[in-house]
Amino acid sequence: MNQQPKVSNRTKYSYAASGIGRDMMYALYSTYLIVFLTDALGLANWQLIAVGTVIAIARVWDAINDPIMGIIIDNTRSRFGKFKPWILSGALSSAVVFFLLFQDFGLTGNAFVITFAILYILSGMTFTMNDISYWSMYPSFTTDQQEREKIGSLARIFASIGMFLVIALVPIIYQNYDGGPKAAFSMIALVICLTFVVSQIGLVIGVKEQPNLITTVKQEKTKFKNLLRVIFKNDQLVVIIISIFLFNAGYFITTSLGIYFFNYDFNKYGGIEFTLFSAVLAISQLSALALFPVLMKKITRKQLFTIAIIEMIIGYAMFMSVGFVLPMNMLVIGIAGFFIFSGQGFIQVIVLVMLADTIEYGQWKLGTRNGSIVFAINPFVTKLATAVQTLVVTVTLAATGLNEYVIKPVTQAKDLNPNMSNDDVRALIASNVTEPMLLGLRTSMIVIPLVLILVSYTIYRWKYKIDSKFYHQITTELTERIASTTR
Repeated sequence: MNQQPKVSNRTKYSYAASGIGRDMMYALYSTYLIVFLTDALGLANWQLIAVGTVIAIARVWDAINDPIMGIIIDNTRSRFGKFKPWILSGALSSAVVFFLLFQDFGLTGNAFVITFAILYILSGMTFTMNDISYWSMYPSFTTDQQEREKIGSLARIFASIGMFLVIALVPIIYQNYDGGPKAAFSMIALVICLTFVVSQIGLVIGVKEQPNLITTVKQEKTKFKNLLRVIFKNDQLVVIIISIFLFNAGYFITTSLGIYFFNYDFNKYGGIEFTLFSAVLAISQLSALALFPVLMKKITRKQLFTIAIIEMIIGYAMFMSVGFVLPMNMLVIGIAGFFIFSGQGFIQVIVLVMLADTIEYGQWKLGTRNGSIVFAINPFVTKLATAVQTLVVTVTLAATGLNEYVIKPVTQAKDLNPNMSNDDVRALIASNVTEPMLLGLRTSMIVIPLVLILVSYTIYRWKYKIDSKFYHQITTELTERIASTTR
């Protein structure tokens, strides 16, 4: 048996807790950037589509850069290790660019689109340095599967707390701020970006890496020309890439359109309903993340993945039915959200630990360990999924008429009167919105994501084969192989 020392609590919690600041900033960026552009700046349809196209192209380009950044990190040699220099430099640079993205510079037309494109591309490139090095550090702590599951679950809990704080509080602030949505987003961005930087400094100071025979094996530097071989010769990594991409694309579309559902379908602009829904999201996901290590002692990952998918199917079916078959109220919507988000909570940890396991699988199969390249795949597919999400969201808002005939009039009215009451805003929404608009919104938010998630699950069940028995065989053989070469 390959016994290893436990990871210290200081390292576990310093690493995991830093996720609060990271996910606060990323949640603002991924969930509310389009909202800022529509509800604060009031972009016309052509600008919204142009911005959506810019984001999609930039995301694809940024995704291509991720494995390259993984090679750079894998090849880094410094007295601070190979992760910490990139974690800190990425945090400082990306915080500045993210703050600028949420400012109104008074630009219009092509000048706005060009400036936005430059800032958005820079935001992806700078955050990549932090993101890949952060997640690449995780599997370097240990190769013990149970210990990895505990650390991964803990990291996702803190990250979820950061995400929930932003998702729950931002709508209340920007919809009720005396200075209007533009000033609100500027202030929100400043506070969150500073929190992010402080959290990453805490990680750099608090985490102490320990040597491990498998994770610290010495090898030649990875060459760029071998990048595709490292990825595509690792067949289990390819399965995870496809599955994560499809799952994330579906889930991200749902979460991005959620605020529009509450504002314009449920017609609760400025109310606490979305915050209550966010509380359901927080409780369900945190419960799933906390239960994950316990359930892993009783059932297999594959069984839990199946249970999680069934939960999400039930939740999506309920969500699609509200207002048609089921009543449109917070109780029904909350129950639907509980099923969706608890299922997603289980899956996000399962995917994280499965991705970590493909590192040893690749090392066992190919003879080289490429942890940072493998963990560059997580942001890689996340960004590809975000590209799909952004196109679906912007096209939905433009094609259904919601942006031009509902959202834009509200934004213009709020610009003229920042203290406009929420009751007046809701009356304006009700007078402009139509059933076809809402059906189009609901279809994009629920039907398309559910199809993508089901295809993702089918591929995982069909092709992924690293279970606990196979993984134990891999680590045992790796230990024996490495030990024999060092005698």
